Amino acid sequence: MLTPVTLRPPPLLIHAVSDGRRLGLQLHSIPGMGRALSKAGAWWVPGRRMWAIELVNVARSLEWLRTLYAGQHAELDDAQRILQSAIAAPEGDFFTQVLDVQVFPLSRGDLAQGEHAVSFAYDLFCVRAMRALRGSFHKPALAWQIAGGTERILEVLRDLAGVAPDFAFVHEHPVVLEELIAPAPDVSPIQVPGASPVPGDAGSDERVGSGFLSAELSSEALAIDQAALAAEGVRAGLRDYQLIGVRHLLGQTGACLGDDMGLGKSRQTVVAARLAAGEGRVLIVCPASLRINWEREIRMVYPDAIVGMAGEDRLSALYGCHWVIANYERLGGLVREIQLEFQVMAVDEAHYLKEHQAGRTRNAFVMATRIPRRYVITGTPLLNREIELHTLLRLTGHPMGQMPMKAFRKEFTGTGEKRAALAAALRGWMLRRRKDVLKDLGDKTRQLRWVSPPEGLGGYKEIHGDMSLQTMPKITRLRQKLEALKTPFLIETVESLSEGDKIIIFCEYMATVEAMRDAFAQAGIACVSLVGADSGARRQKAIDAFQNDPAVTVFIGTTSAAGVGITLTAANHVAFASLPWTPALMRQAEDRAYRLGQRRNVLVIVPLVAGSIDEGIWSLLQYKQATEQDVVEAVKSQLPGNNP
Repeated sequence: MLTPVTLRPPPLLIHAVSDGRRLGLQLHSIPGMGRALSKAGAWWVPGRRMWAIELVNVARSLEWLRTLYAGQHAELDDAQRILQSAIAAPEGDFFTQVLDVQVFPLSRGDLAQGEHAVSFAYDLFCVRAMRALRGSFHKPALAWQIAGGTERILEVLRDLAGVAPDFAFVHEHPVVLEELIAPAPDVSPIQVPGASPVPGDAGSDERVGSGFLSAELSSEALAIDQAALAAEGVRAGLRDYQLIGVRHLLGQTGACLGDDMGLGKSRQTVVAARLAAGEGRVLIVCPASLRINWEREIRMVYPDAIVGMAGEDRLSALYGCHWVIANYERLGGLVREIQLEFQVMAVDEAHYLKEHQAGRTRNAFVMATRIPRRYVITGTPLLNREIELHTLLRLTGHPMGQMPMKAFRKEFTGTGEKRAALAAALRGWMLRRRKDVLKDLGDKTRQLRWVSPPEGLGGYKEIHGDMSLQTMPKITRLRQKLEALKTPFLIETVESLSEGDKIIIFCEYMATVEAMRDAFAQAGIACVSLVGADSGARRQKAIDAFQNDPAVTVFIGTTSAAGVGITLTAANHVAFASLPWTPALMRQAEDRAYRLGQRRNVLVIVPLVAGSIDEGIWSLLQYKQATEQDVVEAVKSQLPGNNP
């Protein structure tokens, strides 16, 4: 006889911590309870991986949990003991040391509302402190504008929120609370019906301002030591066009290197940064996936260089480094380390800073105020709209970046004539070369292939007709479905390749990569894959296998993970299971194969399913490409000896 098994509910409360004001709760995860906790007044503390509530006594806390989690599969048998233990032994700075409280002096704007801006990770008690100071909340900037001096601000934060002065960083350099502008309306060719979104809770009764925090910077022309440049060019094995790129960066304190993908922007930047910094320290800011690539590029030119990684090496060790590499997420840790001086900051894939309100953009500006030379490096300086260039111009100190955003958009966006004026104004600041400077590079050709899935579009149409889905989630599901429907076509394409041919296949979704990899394996085709969740070691193993093993003919990856920062010149074919949202990202992905070191012609295959949103996305890409062509591709360098 089988004995019945009784499933015991998991404990709801796993751990609790109190600091005397806040009560932190580590709770068993129950689907949908995040919204319930927020509505009940709790807030998430990312730095502690806990929910926090205002501290009350044990009985009230326990009753609050019972009410909130009524009917859920979880038990509270041990909760009282855990709460009692936490409240009885408070840990003073447990929460406040991870709030990232920063105080900025403001240089212009409506200073009648306040001369300082204060930002922090959301915390109920810090919000109360700002209210006590009669502050105005600027939601897009995620900052409060406060009247009064820093001493008063720190005093109120200490008294009302328990934030010790040691955990509030006061910046010396002033920033701008810049007025934001509403994005220009898009007329999208993608027409997908969807359910109406549920109206959200406005939440706060604070006065909501506008703006983002940035710095006022300037740029100036500089003299170049031509003899030193020539010697370093020989040492680094620079081609003629790369030498021009180094000269471009060295000639000014702020500049943009916007060369097409695969022309060796990293090598040019390394040489320029070293010459510009002299014996000083260089900061390289890049996506996390490119840190190892940058370290390798530095050591290829300077084998004895001492290179440190922010976030991996101890801060004290970075003081002994010639180079410091920091991914965008780690940049905030360097903001507070004001004694760690840099002579040059090079921001790779600088289009990551197009979101004005993002924390990484703010951190980049704060760092820029302390660094005399600032270079932005990107093969895709404009992804969607002309206004995206404003942040890069301001970061490097270009006069156009000092224009208010509203004035910039009015003068340089919206028409072909205005975009032409913008392109003319960018000359001298942006250096842009296409692949025609590589005389030994083959051709790149795109081919549209209209695909009729063997299983038909029944599943696609079912998703399209589901009116319970909102528009954007529906578009995601439709694109995932189309990727799956194209798998048979892609297998047939690979099977038709000639001996020695290899192909890269880009998807937008990790689940598709896994499913497609399994389908290729069942078809007897050797392949490797790369997604964002892969470790650095696995990433490099996949790249090396594809580049060096003749048996591995297919590389499958997501565009976000495999479309940047790697070289896959073993491939002479590229295919897109889904189209990226911008032509710049599409070109960046396909140029993993079409770049320096490629000796063959490259064929880019774009399979589209007729009667699907593929048609609308392709039309959208053509529209965006026209805007990019009017601005970025129209920029011609005026440097002596350069014939773009």
